[in-house]
Amino acid sequence: MKHTYLRLLCGWLLSLSLLSFSSCDLFEYHPYEGNIEFKNLTAEHVARIKATESSLSPLTPLRFAFISDTQGFFAETKDMVNDINRRDVAFVLHGGDLTNYAFTDEFERMHRELAKLKVPYVTVIGNHDCLGEGPKLYQRMYGPLNHSFTYGKNKFIFLNTNFLEFNESVPDVNWLQQELQNAPGTPNKFVISHISPDNGEANPHKERAYSLLMRQYDVKLSLHGHTHNYRADQLYDDGILYVTTASADKRSYVLVTVLGDQVTYEKIDF
Repeated sequence: MKHTYLRLLCGWLLSLSLLSFSSCDLFEYHPYEGNIEFKNLTAEHVARIKATESSLSPLTPLRFAFISDTQGFFAETKDMVNDINRRDVAFVLHGGDLTNYAFTDEFERMHRELAKLKVPYVTVIGNHDCLGEGPKLYQRMYGPLNHSFTYGKNKFIFLNTNFLEFNESVPDVNWLQQELQNAPGTPNKFVISHISPDNGEANPHKERAYSLLMRQYDVKLSLHGHTHNYRADQLYDDGILYVTTASADKRSYVLVTVLGDQVTYEKIDF
């Protein structure tokens, strides 16, 4: 009888403790839990960008910053944001790896840093953002893994290239081709993906198709992150430039200038 009473008492105390934890808003059961405060940021930020489209002039250069791999480098990202805010840019593109472990608080904390930019930013998913439930969290917070938008005579295409975290269908080169084909009035095409097609962690079975599309549709720049080091060259000697920006802790990013059909870029140290 005594043991039965003790078991009942212990069960009641355990139930009470679980109830107390479940009612506490500050308690997070798992770092991948999807209670994200911010949602649909890609659509929101693209709408802000499109709202300024009518003010574009063919005589005025379009400038945008390309950053990547801010994963956990909060102090450096803060300095980078401050540097970008001192420059005349229309928006910022992020090449992926916003996070290191794809934790909910990482996504939110990095967004709070990037939200201090004076202009909108638009992202593509990185391999570190794919850990655990990362893809679900990313899609809730930002939106589709593959997406695009146009701005004047420029089209920006964001492609998920993290095939090791997904499957052989990544990257979706059929979708990429459709996006490149459906670009009337946008002779300047930019493709943004985390991993460049020649990288050892890219899908080797899609490298040729990827590079041929870049050449066929005369893509101005193929923009990447992932390696944490700056690189800019023609990977396939076909006139197409592949530019990889460094991670935030290397304290640099890329500034792109577009005037008519001419595109230039420079590495900015901060």
